[in-house]
Amino acid sequence: MNTNIHDFFEKRQQLGVQPGLDRIESLLGAFNHPEKTFTSIHIAGTNGKGSTATFLQAALRANRYRVGTFTSPTLHGLTGFILHNGEPISERVFSELFYEMEPVIERMDKEGKAPSHFEIITALAFLYFSRNVDIAIIEAGMGGREDTTNVIHPILSIITTVSKDHTAFLGDTIKEIASHKAGIIKSKTPIITGVEGEGLTPIIHEANKKRAVLYRFGMDFVVNDLQIDEFEWKNIASSYRVKLRSIGLHQHQNASIAIQAIKVLKNSFGHLDMRIGIEAIQKITIPGRMEKIHDSPFILVDAAHNEAGIKAFIKTVRAIYPRRKVQVLFAAFKDKDVQAMQTSLTDVFPNLYITTFDHPRAASLTDYPLQDKGEQVEDWQAWLEEQIKTSMAPVLITGSFHFTSLVRAFVKSMKDSK
Repeated sequence: MNTNIHDFFEKRQQLGVQPGLDRIESLLGAFNHPEKTFTSIHIAGTNGKGSTATFLQAALRANRYRVGTFTSPTLHGLTGFILHNGEPISERVFSELFYEMEPVIERMDKEGKAPSHFEIITALAFLYFSRNVDIAIIEAGMGGREDTTNVIHPILSIITTVSKDHTAFLGDTIKEIASHKAGIIKSKTPIITGVEGEGLTPIIHEANKKRAVLYRFGMDFVVNDLQIDEFEWKNIASSYRVKLRSIGLHQHQNASIAIQAIKVLKNSFGHLDMRIGIEAIQKITIPGRMEKIHDSPFILVDAAHNEAGIKAFIKTVRAIYPRRKVQVLFAAFKDKDVQAMQTSLTDVFPNLYITTFDHPRAASLTDYPLQDKGEQVEDWQAWLEEQIKTSMAPVLITGSFHFTSLVRAFVKSMKDSK
């Protein structure tokens, strides 16, 4: 891609997070509101958005629909935000969309309404989807009510989970955060949620207020865990036995939400075959989520960017390796609850290694508050090269999505160079 475009988005990130919908509305308005011209599904949630979206797009694609997905963060740079049938759009297409939008961005900058990095990419995605797909799955970036993506009018809304994250913007309590997520619920539009406990109350309140039919995990549809990769899905009328390629008990919930979504969509969106959809869900693997990237030694990456994600990682690893020694490499963003994540990991893994990586938000080695828990690694690439040569134990890598994506790319480059 043109270096100037990369530089533009790098500099634009300095604007930071800017809640509110005025700028995105203006940006989209200049293109006759493309977000109103395509069918969409909106997904919010602290964790599980990406996996649920991946399962759902696989089911829709298997039913012969052209599916767009707007997702973040991304494994594939700028183009990875905008997927067509599970693949990033080309750099050429991204560049063409950007140059089409550039005059509008320049005008807004001059008017003192400069759109953010995320707002521009969101608008590019909506412009692309309006011209190229049958249905688009849109992941909210942060929260929901004031999230940039909350200008769409979907045929289905999904809230996967609620836990503490982005507290500076969304609030300190589960109820406050859930209230932000519930902001994606639209009038008379079905809503599916995996949220349980106290976070469910604001979602029920918003659904009642908007007269939206609500489908609740654990109540309107349930899952019986059979194995680490297998479960039974049930509602009042149907049951399915599902065996996933994606490892992790938390993936049972994400896949079950996708199955419930297909059930709901059967009533409002064309022809959908449940059997074909579930077969597709069973075949899908999710990059960066409990993903094996090397055989000998066994190396697995799992993006776990907050405390809830780390707890899901630990639960899955314990199920896979109940007794075996493993080595865990961890790196996080400094604006997350680093201490809580580090504490959870050190309580379980005696062979924990803490590192840092090249990113302005990355926690430096001195940012980790528990300096005596976990061995510090200054150069994670050299450490990983050494493990590949000498380790007999599985090597598990977790932490920020950006860090795990760097590891994926590094291991791939090592394989390619052989």
